[in-house]
Amino acid sequence: QMRLWQVLLNLLNNAAKFTESGTITLTVRAEEDDAQIRFVVRDTGIGMTREQLGRLFEEFYQADMSPTRRYSGTGLGLAISRRLVDAMGGEISVESTPGEGSAFSVVIPRRRPVGPPAALGDR
Repeated sequence: QMRLWQVLLNLLNNAAKFTESGTITLTVRAEEDDAQIRFVVRDTGIGMTREQLGRLFEEFYQADMSPTRRYSGTGLGLAISRRLVDAMGGEISVESTPGEGSAFSVVIPRRRPVGPPAALGDR
């Protein structure tokens, strides 16, 4: 649960950082087979090129590497997010268009309770 929270926090922080105006949405849904949950963080921010997308999950990579860059950060958030999603047995992907925004999708296996359901009042 903490891993998932960290991933979502990283994705939402990035969306906020790169969206000066517009919208950021978080969508959560169970997949059809009910065995997985999909989280999508979509923004109408600056978007990314194909070249930027190819290196996005590398440690210390930043889309804007110029000395006058507008956006700060360590370049670790997405690399850490990918490792956390991998550790949960899931997948993370991104679609983006420069000037239109980005959509990060995370799909993770749904955890099922172990054992019989507890009756009301049981503690």
